[in-house]
Amino acid sequence: MKQNIKTIAHKAIPLLLLLQLLQIIRTNAKVSSIIVFGDSTVDSGNNNHISTILKSNFEPYGRNFDGKKPTGRFSNGRIATDFISQAFGLKSTIPAYLDPMYNVSDFASGVCFASAGTGYDDATSDVLSVIPLWKEIDYYKEYQKQLRGYLGEE
Repeated sequence: MKQNIKTIAHKAIPLLLLLQLLQIIRTNAKVSSIIVFGDSTVDSGNNNHISTILKSNFEPYGRNFDGKKPTGRFSNGRIATDFISQAFGLKSTIPAYLDPMYNVSDFASGVCFASAGTGYDDATSDVLSVIPLWKEIDYYKEYQKQLRGYLGEE
């Protein structure tokens, strides 16, 4: 029964996301940034910067990405959140929060806190030595402070 609920949830989430995106488009809402939390489906490279074996910084990953280099995305190119960002008129890729090549100015229109291998249960991330969901939230709080310092309170 538990597995069936999980399967239903995984099928329902993309549909709900699509419906939400259509609602935003219909209301002409202005999207100023994309904030990403999650696992390998949306990790844009955070695992490259932590001590874990769960990485995708080698070929064939990235073969269709700009520069044809692996980025830490578990994909041969861009991932869903990159396409969503571009669809809203933002940048075409969302940088990983832990990537030292980027700073708060790069994160102002989108940032990814996701870590491949994480889950709702801390034991999942402990086994794989990846970023647990609670730590992704802590990084988000840190990011908010940095962003306020960069853009101001308003």
